[in-house]
Order: sequence, then C-alpha cells, then structure tokens
Amino acid sequence: MNDTETLSPVLPDDIEEATRRLLAKACERKLTLATCESCTGGMLASLLTDVQGVAHAFDRGFVTYSEESKTEMVGVPAGLLADKGAVSREVAIAMAEGALARSAANIALAVTGFADKGDEPGLVYFACARAGRKTAHREAHFGPIGRGATRIACMRVAIEMMTEML
Repeated sequence: MNDTETLSPVLPDDIEEATRRLLAKACERKLTLATCESCTGGMLASLLTDVQGVAHAFDRGFVTYSEESKTEMVGVPAGLLADKGAVSREVAIAMAEGALARSAANIALAVTGFADKGDEPGLVYFACARAGRKTAHREAHFGPIGRGATRIACMRVAIEMMTEML
C-alpha cells in the first residue's frame, strides 16, 4: 500500500496483513464484502478498498451513524432502535442482515458502539451475515481507550469476523 494514500500510517501491521489475507481469500472464492458502520464512520470500508489488486472483493459500504440512517439505508426497524437502542446486539444483527439484503455482497459486517462516550465507552457490537448461515455476533468492551484506538480495535475484530465467515 502507498502510505500517503491509505490508512497504513495509523494501522498496526497485523491489521493490514489480515486485511490482505481476507481480500485475497474472498477473491479466490469469488465472494464480495459489504459493511454497515456506525461508530467507525466508514473506516472499515476505507481499509477494504486500500489493498490494490484485491479491493474489487469489496462491494459497498453503508455509513449509518444516525438512527434514521440505520432505518432508511439498511432497514433496521425503528421499533427495534427504540426498544433496544442503537448500540445493541439486536441492532448490529439487523444492520448486517440489512446490508446483506441491500447489496450484491455475499458477506456483510456491521459495527455499532460507543467509540469514546455514551453509557459505556468502548462498548461495541459486531455482526456478520452471510446468506444461508446464522448471523454471527460479538460484543467487545475496549474500555475508555479513546475514539481512534477504539476504531482501530474495531478493524481487528471486523476483519477477523469476516475471515471466519468466508
């Protein structure tokens, strides 16, 4: 990757290598990926488009920071958001399944959480959906490590979950 044009300068080497492996495996298997991001603000989509030669495995990303965007863009029911809150396992699952349904991707990863504020700083929910399989979910407690560090920690978990779903 060209460091001046990518996220490379801020990412640990293990995340970059895991991303390369994920994209290469997706290409080998002719699978495509989508993301639905809230607290990471599109950082995962940016990471997945940084790797030359295999970035075509990425179909699209949805940045759904507001509750309204979660409903409008990926079909998260407003009632679910009202009942469970935007930062919840149930909403992460609905985001992933909605992104899968509204894209041409085979695998969709969703992330929603409190990057640095909220009820519990560093609380993040992930979900990964693939047609014909049970949607996987994970809850992470990164703690009050700050917005940037939480987002980078999210990249590691997201890449790992998508790789497992391959």
